[in-house]
Amino acid sequence: MPGKLQVFNIIVIALQYSLVVLLYYFLYRVVKLAARDLNRLAFDDLDDSVVHDTGVSAADVHSQPRLVVIDDHQELLSQTFFTIVDSLTIGRSQQNNVVIDSSFVSHEHACISRTKHNYLLADLNSTNGTIVNGQQLEEEIALVDGDIIQIGAVTLKFER
Repeated sequence: MPGKLQVFNIIVIALQYSLVVLLYYFLYRVVKLAARDLNRLAFDDLDDSVVHDTGVSAADVHSQPRLVVIDDHQELLSQTFFTIVDSLTIGRSQQNNVVIDSSFVSHEHACISRTKHNYLLADLNSTNGTIVNGQQLEEEIALVDGDIIQIGAVTLKFER
């Protein structure tokens, strides 16, 4: 009988430690999510202060096209948005402007490049492809404001 009681005690202790680990993981996720939301709020407040202090319109503040992170549950990205100047590369390699460290993303996955009036998105022959507005990207396309781009587990929105 003492053997069964000892095994039971070990199981109870293991469950207690598991509960503590899960609690700390939960708190870590809550703090990380709160920090991300505060970062977004700080960016929005910065935009408002620029508009108020300089008299520049909100449209001018956001005149630079950008990719806004919509879904990144695996927390693969370091930022919540990426400004597009002339071109922007996306992939797993550290040489890209947007680095998505996932095995589902090719080293050089996709590229957004500026033409005279448009921003073009091209898949760079990636293994798993690029999805735009729910459709697999077959050839280079011109992005319009609000286009949703999915690369691996990350979803981005093009804003102009």
